[in-house]
Amino acid sequence: MMAKRKSPSRRSAKSKKAAKPKARFTATQGQYLAFLYLYRKLHRCSPSENEIARYFRVSPPSAHQMIVKLEEKGLITREPGVARSVQLTVPKGEIPDLEDEGEEAQATVADRHVEKAGSRTTRLYTLQVFLIGGPVPKEFTGKEISRTIQIRGDQTLEALHRAIFQAFDRWDEHFYEFQFGKGPHDPKGKRYVLPEMLAQEGPDPTLAGDVRRTAIDALGLKVDQPFGYWFDYGDDWWHQIGVVAIEGKVPKGRYPRVIKRVGKSPPQYMDEEEEE
Repeated sequence: MMAKRKSPSRRSAKSKKAAKPKARFTATQGQYLAFLYLYRKLHRCSPSENEIARYFRVSPPSAHQMIVKLEEKGLITREPGVARSVQLTVPKGEIPDLEDEGEEAQATVADRHVEKAGSRTTRLYTLQVFLIGGPVPKEFTGKEISRTIQIRGDQTLEALHRAIFQAFDRWDEHFYEFQFGKGPHDPKGKRYVLPEMLAQEGPDPTLAGDVRRTAIDALGLKVDQPFGYWFDYGDDWWHQIGVVAIEGKVPKGRYPRVIKRVGKSPPQYMDEEEEE
């Protein structure tokens, strides 16, 4: 008489299921890896933690903690104390696609909110941004370097900073401020700075507001009015911004946007040119 074959128990089936290899990283961690991968592919260097924080709309300390966690799990490596030194250890095939979120999604959400709140009164500003000082190589001296940017009145000074930052092909973020007075860079003029600077400097009659909360419309700009933009308190990139036009109607499209470029962008750091 043949012995009956035992069918596999539910318990053994469950144990086979449990044997499935565990994912090496969470979905959120996967998005950070995807951002790191794409950024390196586009810029040939790693993003700063500020850029990571801005993309994912988190605080810089939160972005730093994520980098530490990825390093602890062996998903990335980095050199202590060296900026932009993150290297991925995850094979390309394991990196997920980057979802449509972060800075671009934030801009889209902000646009919808602003359109609803201020579409009746917002204006379009055309601003010409001249580079007038900084660690510029000799071949750039004496030449006009400017970018003409259009921005909506309900967008902020922070949005203007980002437009200038990208228009001059910069890649490493630093502190910055916008200055208003009798002329550009008037030491007694009003200054709009990052919230971190507001917290650090304390009472100061020249501090007028937070760049993240100050809309262009709130500045009371007039055509031909100049004002200043200072980027990187260490290398001191100085800019003069002139108001070219103010229009009452805003055509459909994404703003801010660059509509004219004059001159090649100088490298943000002198050693970049040496490497080339």
